[in-house]
Amino acid sequence: MKYKLNVSLNDKIYLEYNTFWATRSHYGKKQMLTLRVLFALFIFVMILFSFFGGFSLDILIADIPMLVLLVLWQLLLVPVYKWMLRLHIKSLKKRGKVGYSPTAVMEFFEENFVENTPENRNEVRYSAVERVSVVDNKVIYLHVNNLLAYILPFECFESEEQRKSFLEFVGTKCGNIDVYD
Repeated sequence: MKYKLNVSLNDKIYLEYNTFWATRSHYGKKQMLTLRVLFALFIFVMILFSFFGGFSLDILIADIPMLVLLVLWQLLLVPVYKWMLRLHIKSLKKRGKVGYSPTAVMEFFEENFVENTPENRNEVRYSAVERVSVVDNKVIYLHVNNLLAYILPFECFESEEQRKSFLEFVGTKCGNIDVYD
């Protein structure tokens, strides 16, 4: 065994992961951009349709609320998404179905790694890890696919040297390591 990490997660860390995924990650940025562009196209098509009867100042003034809506959409998309995530996490917690295990022991070997939680045991080959994200010098995400990642807060490492050594090790096993500051 190369590394053994005791991982503790909470709602805040889980929310930060989901926010990172949607707003900054390789996966989510494309979806957010697509949402922004599609909504903008929809508004512009609506404005174009409003001018089919002819151009007038009244029609132009009537289109102002749609432009305001477009600006608000662009400005508030991320904060509204974060708010919706918080509500979703609270709802899951009330039903006793959080999307993460609060405690886990992660063991990293040469060919694979194993996550042991009170509920189950997952064994993952490094070839299944699509990318690794190091975010804000606080956390490491091992992305298995576009929705699933193993979350490793820096606190689970005994020292900065161990964390650096771990990242070097993972770098030899997984091709894509992205650093987000």
